[in-house]
Amino acid sequence: MYIGQYQKKTLSLQHQLRVSPIGLFGHCVTQWDADMTVSEMLSSNPQVWKTDKSRLRMIHSDELGISAVQIAGSDPDEMAAAARINVANGAQIIDINMGWPAKKVNRKLAGSALLRYPELIKKILLAVVNAVDVPFTLKVRTG
Repeated sequence: MYIGQYQKKTLSLQHQLRVSPIGLFGHCVTQWDADMTVSEMLSSNPQVWKTDKSRLRMIHSDELGISAVQIAGSDPDEMAAAARINVANGAQIIDINMGWPAKKVNRKLAGSALLRYPELIKKILLAVVNAVDVPFTLKVRTG
């Protein structure tokens, strides 16, 4: 499977175990041959980037294999800025979250709440694509 120029090994879910490795756990699973890690969701709101929690999510290391970061928000300029800062910190893929159904996220018109606003989605995608020169993925969820 390819994401941009990055090739992942064949994905096998024989035992239906899915892992989103982060932090020290991400380092451990790459020692067991994981070829890609994805961060926890990071808000595009720059006011929260200085918290310890957010700073840890923005650390991307080559030694963890392919590094993707998941961003969420509803402001196209903030989403572009979040993509830029994460790529500057080593992210190789940007994953845009438009699938999270949590009320806390949806109240801010992020996550799955965005799916009701196709024009806003278009603005966000164009802003992110024009902001960084790395592949991006889009997470959506039905139901």
